[in-house]
Amino acid sequence: MNKKKKLPIAILKSLESFVNLTGEKFKIIDPKENLLHVLDIDNTSDFHFKIEKYEKKQTGYFQFLMSKKPINEKDNGIKRNWIDIKNLESQFKDWLDLLDQYESIESFFDDPIIKSNAEKFFQKFDIIDENANKETFNLEQQLFLEEYLDNSRKKLEKLKKGETEEKIIEIEILETETEEIKSALTIESKKKIMVRLSKFWGRAQKTGLQVIKEIFVNVITELTKRLLLG
Repeated sequence: MNKKKKLPIAILKSLESFVNLTGEKFKIIDPKENLLHVLDIDNTSDFHFKIEKYEKKQTGYFQFLMSKKPINEKDNGIKRNWIDIKNLESQFKDWLDLLDQYESIESFFDDPIIKSNAEKFFQKFDIIDENANKETFNLEQQLFLEEYLDNSRKKLEKLKKGETEEKIIEIEILETETEEIKSALTIESKKKIMVRLSKFWGRAQKTGLQVIKEIFVNVITELTKRLLLG
């Protein structure tokens, strides 16, 4: 039987608003055995919002078993508890507000140079398309980006030769980012991919002029033509 038809309509309706929901700070992934699975867009973070299952009370009302991290402003741990289905959206908004706060608060753990660089790159490649938050790049663009990222990784590998241990570590972080962006090409919106690429270029610029020259400056014309002009 279709998995959709194994669930009561009341449950499907309560989850419907999340089906096409998009945002810069989170990604909704295949829930698999769960009903809803949302992750922090930051791949180094384990913050999540998850609806594991539902149950029907004797009163006839439904409840969700929710798991979320962080819990609140005073606790960044995990909490699992039952909530009324009518409270799902408010619980999610509270969780999203915590992500917003983590993004906006200045701390010694942030790298202001990478952040500033990334913002400038994002402005340069700002996609005006009104559906940029909902649609992925088309197939030709995805294939182009995959090839671009593969070539960037090869160039990064060559750039490690003769470098200091500290710089090699930075280049290896960039190599990892190429793989992470590739894996997201077919499942994340244009805007989210551009956020990822902007951070990638921002880190590359800080790593060194030769690095950013190889993976951005030398291909900026082609990037602009393929991504902004289609």
